[in-house]
Amino acid sequence: MNTRFCKSLFALIAIAALAACESIGGAYDSVTTVWSKPIVYNCPDYRILKDAARLVAFKQGPGRDLIDVDAQASIGDARLECLTFVDKETKKGHMEAQFKVLFGARRGPANKTQRAVFPYFISVTDINKNVLYRETFKIAVKFPGNQTTVQFPGEMIKLELPLSVDIKSSDYIIYTGFALNHEQLKFNRENQR
Repeated sequence: MNTRFCKSLFALIAIAALAACESIGGAYDSVTTVWSKPIVYNCPDYRILKDAARLVAFKQGPGRDLIDVDAQASIGDARLECLTFVDKETKKGHMEAQFKVLFGARRGPANKTQRAVFPYFISVTDINKNVLYRETFKIAVKFPGNQTTVQFPGEMIKLELPLSVDIKSSDYIIYTGFALNHEQLKFNRENQR
């Protein structure tokens, strides 16, 4: 083998080995910084609003009997996962909260399309119930074949909650429910289970 080629190959291997050592050392420092007593807060509380936990959609027209129900849905529960990103010195940062609503739906006698769409909201308030964030989402459902009921999760919604010395995760409350019109809200209140 060519001596010059061997020397070049040896030099490249030595440089790569040193670079790998440097990368490993840097990675170790990063991991040590992240994992040495990180600041971790509990997830904020969440609530499913009782008056907005179900939605009954009727077909177009004045009828409001059982045969006029197009579809109905309910919120069974929700899942919340949180990660805290707070600087240890300044105590400032944020919490990444991932919120997922769990739904159940039933096809009504008036539903001919085997599909339904339900609007729901997620809202974040402070402890004084001032609304800091609110967004409405739509969840679409299909009823395959002769199936009249389905249970399914909504999409994972990522919320970023600011944190500081004065603001902790316990200062937030997350609310969810269906985005109801006045008639639907009245129906729910009159037909509480």
